[in-house]
Amino acid sequence: MAHILVVDDDQDILRLLDFILKRAGHEVSAARDGVEGLAIAMERPPDLIVADIMMPKMNGYEFCRQIRAASQTAQVPIIVFSARFQPVDKQTALEAGATDYLPKSTSPEDLLKRIEELLAESTPGGTRNRAIGFFSMRGGAGVTSLAVNTAIALALVKKTKVALVDLSPLGGHTALMLGLRPSRTLADALNSPRLLTPDSLAEHILPHSTGVHLLASPPSFEAQFSPQHRHLPRLARVLKSSYQFCLFDMSHQTFDEQIASIWHQLDRVVLVLSPDLPSMQSTAMALQGLAWVGVPAEKIWLVVNQITPHYQLPSETIQKSVRREIVATIPFEPAMVKAVNSGKPLMMSGGRSAGATAIARLAARLVG
Repeated sequence: MAHILVVDDDQDILRLLDFILKRAGHEVSAARDGVEGLAIAMERPPDLIVADIMMPKMNGYEFCRQIRAASQTAQVPIIVFSARFQPVDKQTALEAGATDYLPKSTSPEDLLKRIEELLAESTPGGTRNRAIGFFSMRGGAGVTSLAVNTAIALALVKKTKVALVDLSPLGGHTALMLGLRPSRTLADALNSPRLLTPDSLAEHILPHSTGVHLLASPPSFEAQFSPQHRHLPRLARVLKSSYQFCLFDMSHQTFDEQIASIWHQLDRVVLVLSPDLPSMQSTAMALQGLAWVGVPAEKIWLVVNQITPHYQLPSETIQKSVRREIVATIPFEPAMVKAVNSGKPLMMSGGRSAGATAIARLAARLVG
């Protein structure tokens, strides 16, 4: 049984959906406008929302935006169920955060079928898709190499395609590390006139031999995109719905409005630091920023990446300074630089070095 919130100012629609959903074994909460619906959702987040567009006090578009902006409801599937049927209405709803858009001419049976499909996709006990972000405010902490190698570890062990998204507005290094030369990039996907869907995104994704599917960063100034791009939240949702595992290299991101929406969609944030004083300072600032945009503390995993063989601050010192437990430590790996320069990531070697073993263990824990 799922808890479903229905938001519509039409009493007949509320009664109809209440009947068919309860008959299917679900618990139903009802609201007559977006403001009331938002209050219910914040007090007790539902498993799924069905919402109209044209409502008093707050329309369905703004309702979707508010739901996506709140950390406790950012992942809740939303079906916009509306009498409006123009393509622009659907596109606006999807860009505002809706998961799907169905006209009110849809039969109760087809509506219920779509509801059950979305519930199955998002049920924790099922095959729920995972989104993981890799982040550091300290340059040179090895965020990108860790994201690339973790993606490969998941693809090889889980025998599935893994999405890897380079969110650097310009000149990210994921493609370089994978030995790929992108002809289309994330900027092309964001600036395309086509609505972002799994099919339209597929045109911009580069498959790697390991099973990693890369959405690369633009390589030139002319092609860079803005971190404030309004399609970024929609892009993240589409990718997460299309891949069992979706990894985001967020090493060049901050806490702007559109990026904040992506933070909320992540199931885990891997906060990477090297064991030195500047990195500890940057990590403390990053933790403040993540708290500011509403990322729950339990989603954040602190991972120490030993990028040099020289003196390292003890783990106890780091934990005491940032007041967080270290979840994993990646030991210094002499072969990492060669792997980066050759375009053949460490995890492709199949070796059992200490670094590769630690990354494999981290990957397993992230999705375990």
